[in-house]
Amino acid sequence: MKIMLIEDDAATVETIRLCTQIYYPESEVVSSSQGLAAIEMLKKDKFDVVLVDLGLPDIDGLEVLKRIRVFSKIPAIIISARHSFNAASVADELGAIDYITKPFDFHILIQRLGDATGQTSIAL
Repeated sequence: MKIMLIEDDAATVETIRLCTQIYYPESEVVSSSQGLAAIEMLKKDKFDVVLVDLGLPDIDGLEVLKRIRVFSKIPAIIISARHSFNAASVADELGAIDYITKPFDFHILIQRLGDATGQTSIAL
């Protein structure tokens, strides 16, 4: 499973990277702290799923998802500290398959990644 992680918090990136390596040993996490750079990476390379934080330094995560939808139907999961019905609703309209609020249980994220890609974790 190849995961694009768009997240500007280094601790969150490292935690997600470690969790995916434990539960999906063959997985690869490519991360970007900038939404615009991540969009370009998604245009150039194939990923199985994208995780998008909403509070990015250069562009809002919902705008990132909107721009991704112009060229891709990649499964997208929003991971955000933003507890907003409006944001969740817009994410849903843009085709996000889930909206997970921080802090979250990593077992839920691992399960959602499996659901999005059709892969089974080695131990849940």
